[in-house]
Parts: sequence; structure tokens; C-alpha cells
Amino acid sequence: MTSPEDRECGTRFKFLPVQRDRKPNRYARTERFLYWCNVFDEAGMAPMEGGASAGNLSFRTPAGFVITPTRARLKAGMGWESLVEVVRSDWHGYALHYLGERPPSSDSFLHGKIFAVRPDVEAVFHGHDDSVLRHAGRLAEEFDIACPSREIAFGTREDAEETATALGGKGYLIRKGHGFVAVGRTLDEAGQLAIRIHRRAVELSRDPDSP
Repeated sequence: MTSPEDRECGTRFKFLPVQRDRKPNRYARTERFLYWCNVFDEAGMAPMEGGASAGNLSFRTPAGFVITPTRARLKAGMGWESLVEVVRSDWHGYALHYLGERPPSSDSFLHGKIFAVRPDVEAVFHGHDDSVLRHAGRLAEEFDIACPSREIAFGTREDAEETATALGGKGYLIRKGHGFVAVGRTLDEAGQLAIRIHRRAVELSRDPDSP
């Protein structure tokens, strides 16, 4: 288990991590999941910030969900052994029980909350995209996007609850001042939606007449 001292030395999660095993489970969808991690990196939707890729991706499992670890470099040869499976989410103690070498992403409670309230969702992909943030209003007009007006500190209980509520039954949400969340009934559905909106945001950024 990581100590409070470690959590104050630059690791960005705010929950208590409880390691149950050093090795995660491997699933049939794991390779496709790693494919989408690479796509996010290559498309610029997981830019490097402080030596790690911003953003986090997950998919539902029988025990909970698999997610990228905290401070992951998505394209730097990450294999299935580098992933983390969250097998228990303790909201009362704000603790996560996990399988893997490293603690899960700082946004793990957000992913868990979405999986809890959206039984139709099998994948939750969160990325950072300046073009999407810049054209949030226009994108909301063109796509079925949730755009909550309040900016909330990431990794908090409040962020997880309010973001999942704001997402509602939609497939995409823009987190004000932070990034976006795309969800889907499959990994490909979530990834393709994220790519489609990203490409439209890039088009708008190249248009001199676009606000």
C-alpha cells in the first residue's frame, strides 16, 4: 500500500490505494484496449504533461474495470501487465482495491461512477484536447454533448458524482477547463466517437472564420 508521504510527492491520486495483487487479469478485449490507448496518444488526445500522458481509459470487467495506471505513458510500450484492474470501490473510505503494479488513474472513481449509473456503458475514455475545449460551444451545437458549466477539481468525489450526473444518457461530455469523456457500448464505439469529435474540433481550429 502506498503511504501518505508517497501521495504527497507528485503522484496525483486523491484516494487511498489498496493493492490486492501485483498482476492484473488479462481479458479478450485487452489488446483492443491497448490499441485505443495508442490512438489517443498518436492523435494528441493524451498529451504529455509532466512526463506522463494526460487522460485515462477504462473498460468494464466482471470484477470491476480495467484502467490505465496513474502517470501512465500510453504509447511507451505499455503492455497488458502495466494495466490495473479495480476490483472494489469503497466510497465511504474513498479507497480503491486494485490488481496491478501501480495504483490506478487519479480519475478512477469517475470511471467507476459512470459504470455504476450506466449499465449500457462498457468503455470510458477520458482525454485532454485543447481544440475541443476551445470550440466546446460549437461542438455542443453539432453533437449530442453534455457541457457542465462548473469546473471541478479532478480526482475528487464531487467531480466523479457531478460529472457522471451531467453525462446522463449521452455519449460525450466536455469537462470544463480539463478535457472530455467519451463512453460507449464497446471500446470501438467510445474511441470512434472521441476521434470524430476531435477531428471536427481540429477542423474548426483551422477555420479562420470559426469563433
